[in-house]
Amino acid sequence: MVTVGLFIKTGEVFKRIKLFDDEKISVTSSIQNISDISKVFTDFSQTFNVPAEGNNETFEHWYENSVDDGFDARKRAEAYIELDTINFRIGKLQLESVELKNNKPDRYKLTFFGNLISLKDTFNGLLM
Repeated sequence: MVTVGLFIKTGEVFKRIKLFDDEKISVTSSIQNISDISKVFTDFSQTFNVPAEGNNETFEHWYENSVDDGFDARKRAEAYIELDTINFRIGKLQLESVELKNNKPDRYKLTFFGNLISLKDTFNGLLM
């Protein structure tokens, strides 16, 4: 059985994200038509869930709008995925939403993106 680890950078350190035992993180690698530089994409995952319990401190109680200077979901945070303690993918993690049950956070919805969103983004401003 493969052990999956998900880590997100908060401040200057990476913190391990607590995962559900049965949640799957499916990463898709995509390489499009190389002749059109705007269509070459990187790895990404389907949106997946992580439990709120154990992750509220990492996401700085994002669901609570009274918290100042909390987790900024408008920006993707540096992250990486490990398989059996070996780096599998390095990239960014996007906090999509939070599900509440009885007005308490139940789960966060996340999406993982590889470091390179598209070659067009990387070379933006360099091409004429």
